[in-house]
Amino acid sequence: MPEFTAAYSDRFISDLKKLDRRQKTLVFNRIEKILSNPELGKPLHAPLNGFKSERLECYRIIYKQTGTTIEFAWLQHRDEAYR
Repeated sequence: MPEFTAAYSDRFISDLKKLDRRQKTLVFNRIEKILSNPELGKPLHAPLNGFKSERLECYRIIYKQTGTTIEFAWLQHRDEAYR
């Protein structure tokens, strides 16, 4: 099984800074799960083809796999994540 590396967009980092400590811990735990199995997330439809969404409480982690790199694009409350 290939090793995956994480890449974080500026938007993802900005979104992450808005969370409290407990939520950040949950996010990093979920990132570890995604890196071990990128197929976990739900595939998104147009206009977000190629991206996947992973649920984390009331938040969504939006990411995309390119080769052995997983790019974490953004992290938002589920009410706003797909707008």
